[in-house]
Amino acid sequence: MSLTLLNAETAIGSIGRLWASAPITIGPLTLSGLEVPQVIRDGGTQQVAVHRLPGGNRIIDAVGNDPDRLELSGTFVGPTAITRARMLRQMRIAGLPVMFTGAGLSLTVRIVQYSYDYQQKGVVIPYRLVLEQPPQVPVASGITSGLSALIGNDAASALSGITGALGDVATVAGDVTGQISTVMGQVTPIADMAGAGGVFAGIQDNLGMVGGLSGAGVNLASVPGSAASLVSGLESAGGGLTTAISQTGANLDGISLNNATALSTLTQNAELHNASVTSGALVNRAYANTITATDGTQNGPLVTTQ
Repeated sequence: MSLTLLNAETAIGSIGRLWASAPITIGPLTLSGLEVPQVIRDGGTQQVAVHRLPGGNRIIDAVGNDPDRLELSGTFVGPTAITRARMLRQMRIAGLPVMFTGAGLSLTVRIVQYSYDYQQKGVVIPYRLVLEQPPQVPVASGITSGLSALIGNDAASALSGITGALGDVATVAGDVTGQISTVMGQVTPIADMAGAGGVFAGIQDNLGMVGGLSGAGVNLASVPGSAASLVSGLESAGGGLTTAISQTGANLDGISLNNATALSTLTQNAELHNASVTSGALVNRAYANTITATDGTQNGPLVTTQ
């Protein structure tokens, strides 16, 4: 069957949408697209000792938190599916602690169960994964400096992702202010988003400010001025990322793939959309850590992809 222009548009648009899921990292392996689990089951039990007294009274002592194992599943697809599936298999066999990052979590875990199904001659491989979590303790005010370091690391990673995506866009476009930035008025021009004063410029400024304020030696609970500035910077960055996700998503839906210029514009928007979603997850986690460190109240995630 010949590949018509409509078929090409549908295929490229579908592939671009696969990256709308924030990636998850397990050891050296980064899961993205269909590989990212739709559901990650987390939870636990608070162990208690109950002492029953005459007359029906009871004394309840908290013994400690017992976190459940993380359960997740996804699907490897494409020519590298079997290679990537076997990477997780080797991590399970090694039995060594690995870093798990995603879904608002950043933990050192061990792979205790892993299985996959070899389907479609290795092009489609569903997998199931169970991870043992480390002990969990309540966050105390005396360790908020550690949270400050995590906030700074997340801001730096988000800034790096946005900056790298903008660099890639400039390389593809040659000149982001040229005609390749827009296609017959159907989309928001890349130049309007990425140029001076554009939404991405504001995101970069705010993420840079957050990274500068947050350091390993800072106890946010004792410096309310810095904490308030961090929250303000993260809120501004989150608002910008939400706008960027909306604009690039609308562009991906609105571009008619009928010439080389349109194809290039679609590629640029897909790059920026992916970076915005990934950075949004990092900003959400940094915001949650800031609220925790300052005993504040969190009003939902800052960045939404819907």
